[in-house]
Parts: sequence; structure tokens; C-alpha cells
Amino acid sequence: MHAHFRERIAAASLWLLSACVVAVGQVPASAPAAGRQPLLQIICEGIEIPSYFIFAGSIVVIALIVEHFLTVRRAVIAPPTQVGRAREQIENRDFRACLDALRESRTFFAQTMTAALSHARHGFDAMHEAALEKSSELSGRMFRRAEYLNIIGNLGPLLGLLGTVWGMIEAFGSLGAGGGQAGAGDLAGGISKALVNTLLGLSLAIVGIGFFGMCRNRIDSLTVAATVEVLDLLEYFRPAPGARPAERPAPAATGAAPAATSTRPAPPRPARASNVDAAPEGS
Repeated sequence: MHAHFRERIAAASLWLLSACVVAVGQVPASAPAAGRQPLLQIICEGIEIPSYFIFAGSIVVIALIVEHFLTVRRAVIAPPTQVGRAREQIENRDFRACLDALRESRTFFAQTMTAALSHARHGFDAMHEAALEKSSELSGRMFRRAEYLNIIGNLGPLLGLLGTVWGMIEAFGSLGAGGGQAGAGDLAGGISKALVNTLLGLSLAIVGIGFFGMCRNRIDSLTVAATVEVLDLLEYFRPAPGARPAERPAPAATGAAPAATSTRPAPPRPARASNVDAAPEGS
């Protein structure tokens, strides 16, 4: 798909280049050299309707980049102080305090560790699987937000090409209305303005796709590091090799809130039949 996209862009660029060469060749040799316009003025005059969509996409790209660098940081994904506190509480077998503290936090590490400890009643394998599933879910959300940079970046050249074609249509229309040589200067100016949209679209693509690769790598490295921290803490709950099921550690019974079954009141024991039958005899 990307190969076909690049081929279309290359073909459109060659077509525009050939049109520029033809337009320049139509200018008389005796024509005086015109004053060169500033680039900013050319850009302002070459703005078409598709350019406004490019500007809107640029605002969205900037907002996504700022949001990414504010939310995807080590201090937000897996704060070192939070990881150290959780490790200390688990080593001291204070599972209740660890789970309560993690539930109050919305970091990547806290949510993944909470999902793992919530399955403590089902054993180590269930905790390990729950941690991996939660990690995949949270990292998937981050990747989907960053994917918008890739989408807008790929749409930028297409919007620029649309604006260029729009300007070329107007330029050739003015050439036809001017009558051949009389409209050659207008054609060159129109092509120059039409290429402004291509410039804007390519600029949007460079920024969007470039930051998309950077954001994707940051998400991958930070989430993988946080997941490794969670799996490392879960090793404290791994059963000893060769231990019988009765000898395996049960973190749920030692204080993990969702797995604690010893706090439930015991059901009332039914009265014996002999006592029930003895009542009429005593009366």
C-alpha cells in the first residue's frame, strides 16, 4: 500500500515538474526578468480550500504530540517510588496495604499489578496471565492514540495533492481564457501557487510520520519495562519447586483483599435431629 502511495506521489510530482518546464518554455526569451516574490507571500496566495484541512490536521498533530509527552513518561507509566514501595510491602507480606495503595493509582504499573493481585486466589499462573492481559490492554490504548499521527501524516500529501490539482485547474483555466501566450505568465504564477499545497502537505507528513515512529518506540520501551517490573514482583508468589498443592503459598489468605475468603462468616450449623425430637418428650 505504501509503495503504491509513493508511486502516485512520484508520478504527480513528475507531472507537475513537466508542466512547469512547459510553462517556462512558453515565456518569450525577450521577456524582462520579473521581480521575485517572497516565499511567505507565495504561500499566502497559494492557500486553497484543502489547505485549511492541512492546517486543522497540523493542530491535531501538535495536540497529540504534546499529549503524548505529558502522559507517556516513566513518572506516569511506572514511577520508581511506587515500584519500590510495592516491592517492600510484598517482601513484608503486607498484601492488603499494597493492593489498597495500588488501587488508588492510575499508573500503568499500578493497574497491571492490581489486575494480577486480584487473581491471587486462583494461583500464580492466573496472576501471571492477568498481568500480561492488562499490560496488553493498556499498551494497546496508547498505541491507538499514537496511530492518529500516522493516519494524519499519510493524509497530508494527499490533501496537498488535492490542493495542487485544484490550483492547476484554475491556472490552466486562466491560460485558456487569456489566449495562449498572453496567459503564460499567469500559468507560471498559478503553478507556483498550486505547489504551495504540496509543500504544506509534505510538511504535515514529515512531522506526523516522524513523531509517530518516535512515540511508538517510547510507548514500547516504557510499557515493556513496566511489565517486566510487574512480572518480577510476581515471582514472590511462585510456588516452590516440588511443593504439594497444600504447601503452596496462598497470598489471598495472608491479606490480599479480593482473595481473602477467611473473612466470610461461617454458615449456621443445622440443629441435630436428636435435639429436635427430644423437645416433645421433655414437655
